[in-house]
Amino acid sequence: MARFHFWAADTAGSSYYRAHLPGISLQWLGHQVSAGMRLPHDWQSVDTIVGCRVAKPDPSKMWQHLRRETSARLVLDLDDDYFHIDPSNQRAAEVWDTGMLGRLAANMALADVVTCCSEPLAAVLRDYAADVRVIPNGLPAQLLGKPRDYLAEGRPLSVGWAGTSSTVAELPQAVRALNRIAQYPRAGGVQVRLVGIDAQQAMGLGLKGRSVGALGWVPNVDHYLQACAEWDVWVAPYRDTLFNASKYPTKWLESSVLGIPLIASDIEPYRRVIRHGENGFLVKYEHEWGRLLKRLVDDPELRQRIGMTARGEASGSIMQALHVQWQAALTAPVEVAA
Repeated sequence: MARFHFWAADTAGSSYYRAHLPGISLQWLGHQVSAGMRLPHDWQSVDTIVGCRVAKPDPSKMWQHLRRETSARLVLDLDDDYFHIDPSNQRAAEVWDTGMLGRLAANMALADVVTCCSEPLAAVLRDYAADVRVIPNGLPAQLLGKPRDYLAEGRPLSVGWAGTSSTVAELPQAVRALNRIAQYPRAGGVQVRLVGIDAQQAMGLGLKGRSVGALGWVPNVDHYLQACAEWDVWVAPYRDTLFNASKYPTKWLESSVLGIPLIASDIEPYRRVIRHGENGFLVKYEHEWGRLLKRLVDDPELRQRIGMTARGEASGSIMQALHVQWQAALTAPVEVAA
């Protein structure tokens, strides 16, 4: 068995999906795995080092040092298309300037393998690396067993949205529909629950009222998933941009594993996994958010059918089904382009 280290870029969701969970899954196969934002003190004895999003100056220097001084297999992992940052995300555009992108491209060229989460992202990265492999995001199988109460009447229903400071610009597409559903005259009422932004940010976007609650940023992903698991309907609005087109449909993964019916924007990542009206819903026009929300709130049998269908399909997105893909990328012979 081999020894792997996942060199994480942060401690947020990206690290959870692209370092923490893959590391655990590889341990199930008998490998010795460590992970963290620092390299282990005995990094010379590691067989494979997975560098997540290596682009800052100091990590880049270390990446070059690793290439020169060790025989370790170097794998660079990315889960977003930083070459097509949307200009509206001013902070990200400032961080991912020409210097950062130049270092990222050079570091990919030094890597034995580049891994990423989606085929559209891989198509972008193949301009910079010879061997790019797609390994989807996954979640632990035990989440599939969390019971759901689809049919209970007389209790408040929760409609949820989850995001970050970099995705909050997507939310305005659904704000009008969320405000309306929060005021919907249903027995027990309807609550709108936001994770990732605070009450002040929500009000700034026009989301307000006693039935709208904002939890703010939840750094622990397990706690984040626990909060989302309480929802009855999940909404995932996205603009149709180049950056979003390369994303993994993580909200589909999370909602499906938890058995929550999802309404998502009809963009590339979600179009690939959602069959409209069967395992979720796709929105092309803004007015459709309100119509679909009302339909799901009014029809518990529909919530159950969509949620259970999606959950059944999510069994292929558990880490227990993906660990062999990580093992292959971290151990198999390097593919050389013809």
